[in-house]
Amino acid sequence: MKKSEARRTFGDRGDEVKFWLAKDDGVEASRPSHCPACGVPAYRGDGGLHLHGHGVRERTVWGPPTPDGPAWLATVLMRRYRCTVCTAVRTVQRPGLTARFRYSLAAIALALTAWAVWRQPPAAVRARICPWPIVGASEAERWPSLRRWTRRAAALFELPALPLGTLRAQAARIAQLVRARGPTERGEAERVFVGARAR
Repeated sequence: MKKSEARRTFGDRGDEVKFWLAKDDGVEASRPSHCPACGVPAYRGDGGLHLHGHGVRERTVWGPPTPDGPAWLATVLMRRYRCTVCTAVRTVQRPGLTARFRYSLAAIALALTAWAVWRQPPAAVRARICPWPIVGASEAERWPSLRRWTRRAAALFELPALPLGTLRAQAARIAQLVRARGPTERGEAERVFVGARAR
């Protein structure tokens, strides 16, 4: 499979994508309350703006769009805002995404659940979560992303510090805490998927 074949444009898959990422609420609703660099409020006292819309930025997101769906790539647009006081430009992340990570938070949580709770081998987890079909010979039976995500998961999901233990044990604890945020009437995978975005 080529990368272009794995990619889908945001909105092409209807309800699946609506479940995964919230729709764009527009420039006004997406505007931050204040500048993250200098702290000035978005609105001036006279009703004018300190934070002006500054276009959009395209981002590619990896991972399944639904708990039981196949892995794929989606292109989403994120709004940018420029501060007229300090000139900083901020990109507003879409719900369920985080800066400097290719995968959605839901995909990361589902991967950690499959690896640490369901005890699936890393190769099987990768096949379920990663849309990129090419795997190097040295990584055929492992997926280093699982360990990297576990080390950063407390911050990613805004969780308390985790007790010491193996990385897999920590990943299991993370998965349990994320799942607890999901609706109890749903299945386990869907609870994890929804809970990952309920930060």
